[in-house]
Amino acid sequence: MTSRSKNAVRIYETEIDKSREESNWKKVVDLAQQLKARSPQHESLAHFLIGEGKLEAFLEEWPPTKENIERAQRELSEARGYLTLATDDAGKRAGVALDAHLLLGKLNYACGAYDDALKHYKLAELNTLTEKELPVRSIRIVAESYAIKGLCLEENAVPGSTSRYKQAEKEAETIRSFELASDLTLLYLQRAQAAGARAGPTLETALQRVPILHIRAGRLQNAIDRYRSMLTAVESASTQALRLTLTRQLAEVLMRGVTGQVYKAPVQLTVVPQQGTLTRRREDHVSEGPWKPKKYAGINQFVPRNEYEEVVLLLLVGEAMAVRDAVLSQSAEFEAARKHSLENAVAVIDLLALAAARWGQLCLVLESLERAMKFSFGCAHVWRQRALATAAAAPANPRPLHHEHLVPGSNAWSAGIRAHSVMKRATPLSPDDAPLRLVAANTCYNMGWIEDGIVLAEEALALQERDEGPLLARACLYAGIGHQMKAQKTNSRIEKESENETSLKLLLRSVQIDDNDHLAFYYLALQYMYLGMLNEAMDATRSCLAARAECGGGLRLATALWSCACAGPRATRALAAARLARHHYPTADWPLWALAALQLTWESGEAALATGKELLTLLNGAEAEAEADAEHNGYTELDALSDSQHADTHSNRDAASIRAESAGVYRVERALSDAASSAATTRARHRPRAQPRAQAWLLLADLCLRLGRVSAAAGCVSEAAALTPFSHLVLYTRGRVHAASGEWEEARTCFQNALAIHPTHLDSIVQLGAAYYNLGWLRLAEKSLREAAALEPSRADTWRRLSLVLAALGECGAAADAAAAALHLQPHAPSVPHHHLPL
Repeated sequence: MTSRSKNAVRIYETEIDKSREESNWKKVVDLAQQLKARSPQHESLAHFLIGEGKLEAFLEEWPPTKENIERAQRELSEARGYLTLATDDAGKRAGVALDAHLLLGKLNYACGAYDDALKHYKLAELNTLTEKELPVRSIRIVAESYAIKGLCLEENAVPGSTSRYKQAEKEAETIRSFELASDLTLLYLQRAQAAGARAGPTLETALQRVPILHIRAGRLQNAIDRYRSMLTAVESASTQALRLTLTRQLAEVLMRGVTGQVYKAPVQLTVVPQQGTLTRRREDHVSEGPWKPKKYAGINQFVPRNEYEEVVLLLLVGEAMAVRDAVLSQSAEFEAARKHSLENAVAVIDLLALAAARWGQLCLVLESLERAMKFSFGCAHVWRQRALATAAAAPANPRPLHHEHLVPGSNAWSAGIRAHSVMKRATPLSPDDAPLRLVAANTCYNMGWIEDGIVLAEEALALQERDEGPLLARACLYAGIGHQMKAQKTNSRIEKESENETSLKLLLRSVQIDDNDHLAFYYLALQYMYLGMLNEAMDATRSCLAARAECGGGLRLATALWSCACAGPRATRALAAARLARHHYPTADWPLWALAALQLTWESGEAALATGKELLTLLNGAEAEAEADAEHNGYTELDALSDSQHADTHSNRDAASIRAESAGVYRVERALSDAASSAATTRARHRPRAQPRAQAWLLLADLCLRLGRVSAAAGCVSEAAALTPFSHLVLYTRGRVHAASGEWEEARTCFQNALAIHPTHLDSIVQLGAAYYNLGWLRLAEKSLREAAALEPSRADTWRRLSLVLAALGECGAAADAAAAALHLQPHAPSVPHHHLPL
């Protein structure tokens, strides 16, 4: 009979232990009551189990927060009574008194009695507990006890009269309690077998509290070490959400407070091979004690070497966890979970954007935002981030201020298309977002979609005017840029005048609102130059350089203005401005172009040739560096430099901005290039710096022609042809070489071929007229020159040549008018073309 009774008690105890691990408290209470009725000698154990069950069941529904203190005081009296009964002598003999005191500390904390909670922990001798192997449920009880002790110590304010030693002692005890609680919490979550086991608010608070206390005390490295210790613990199903929070917090700490020599790399954990074994596993887990969680260790672990690597690693891991836990269902029942997961993911993605953009790794941001698309339907913030990231990753137009657009079919063009597509989706989600519309307008300008850009810029302007926003000046600037580009594109005189007037009004308004914006002054000076108002252009250029002395566009404008024919005595200023631009932009090629043109006019041809050779050397070095270091992501090159490109210096006006024929020119040149069978030509066409190098050779050819070195110029053209064999500029320059040799028939053929590729290349049209004149075909010469004058009425050279043709035809009055126009326009012709002026 006695044996049967003992077996029944063992069955009850087994069922009770199982129910405790599964947190099935209702069943625990029922079994404990049955145990008490069946076996009176286990009454103390039953009292403890009933009190524990009632306490835990209440706290599962009503967590121990300050809002629930009054309810806890009313409803936990029964649980208090049972646990108090378990602390008597019988409870001590039964071995449940210590656990009862620990649970009474938890109960008093839930009731707001922090001093009473600390008394029970003192009675349980919590500070002197021996570290030994414990059951899963006991690990949780001890972990919560240490956590609650730390929280109670924080709630009990230290009197002002307390010595600093006492305050430091209390702070150290608080931190130690939280550290023990965090270690035991991780150990409990690793060993918990019940599905869906969670740490709970108390233990999660303890985990996150330790690093914060270290940071408050000025021990930043201790806080980082604690974060690392928690993150290197072996992951379990119960710690996934917690690890995401810790990962994000550590990344924030490293980004805010750790730089340079302050950073200390983490130490890699090693596994000691077991004795008596010939081999060991490549990866294993280590534990420093019975109360310490298991940690990852292995010979192939990646250990960050600096704060950049660690931050990026943390954020990529955190982003992967956030995306994995994202709720994809759009059902109303999952709205709360979906919102919570989206907030977690957005927080990590925003941090990744800050870190990656700071270190030039926009490809990581783009990939992250692409993954976020599957769970961010209708989220304005994510779409805005993606729109800004795609716009930033697309290579900026190398000549954003010169009305020259990206080449269709290129990597930059594809990236611009993508950026514009994302912008179209993002702007409706943010109806009051003016900055986003300004970025979208800039993308449209780079792509050559001027009308679309003007619409977006004017939308931003309307928003800023309505709200009196801080970007009103910049909105006026972008709208003015659009109208300026449209005026340069159109051939209609009435429309051109209207657009120029609108652009001038907007740019003047922009500088009136913000008189410290160098960009606004630069565009205003450029607009004045387009209108032929050189004095006003010079004043605006001076204001631009006063606002930002190293502004590249301002320096180039100053160079162009001081090099005008009416400013002969100011040649030294033009040269000084070019040399100053070269000093500020030593790796850019455009200052050398300007300097070479000025030296040819004001110094000597040999000096200009030396500068041209220096330009070619610079471009050769840039190509070698680009081939060695260029890295491609799924979108485009991320390290494009806007100051290292140059435009067509052989045309006083960008023909692609006159008529919408740049796409056709590109297609013709591409078709011709694709038809080439030479493998060397194919390789040259794909070199990242082939076009600028070819233009440098053409510049040298131009300098040689002006110095009368025709054979040297022919050699330079051959070098350029090897790089871009079917470029209209190569054909144009080759025609000039033939013209310098008196080979007018060959020159005419070259100019006609150049125009077949680029029908509106102004210099080719003018030179074709000159070839017709020298061949005696005067009416064809007149037709070509009048076409050039229609495209660019302000070009003095066109009118001068036309006057010669008309005089040869015997039309003396018309010739005199053309000569007068040439004389009138000559002062407005700078020695350095004012187009292609970079910032």
